[in-house]
Amino acid sequence: MAEVNDYRITKLRSYMFDILNTLTKTNNYQIGADFLGDIGDFSLDKMPTESTVEIWILGPAIKKDVYSLRSRKTYSQDTINNLKSIGFFEELESIIETNNEKGILPDIENIESIECLNCGTLNNVNGTEATFDMQIQITYRI
Repeated sequence: MAEVNDYRITKLRSYMFDILNTLTKTNNYQIGADFLGDIGDFSLDKMPTESTVEIWILGPAIKKDVYSLRSRKTYSQDTINNLKSIGFFEELESIIETNNEKGILPDIENIESIECLNCGTLNNVNGTEATFDMQIQITYRI
């Protein structure tokens, strides 16, 4: 069995830490795997999707993984607070898009691209907390 540090999700998680450290005012957050903790934390969850994009007869296949990056944020009737939550994901999407164009990608073997499939949406509200969700896709060759 492979070491946990060799998994694509682990390497994507490390990449996301690098980006989130530039966006957050504090590094007081966690990125869980299939677990979303406290307000300000994130979770990286693998989505059930068809992974094969192309298969070539004489060569490698192109595959994709889709992950949901979820975040728990404060939520209220305060429009400014809610706009900041939405704006955070717009900034995150912009950084990932720019990084992809510059070839700044997660340290995943044979990765070709990373992209956001949406710019982050409100997924669930529970009192004064909301869960936001952004789908991220990586494409790679095997």
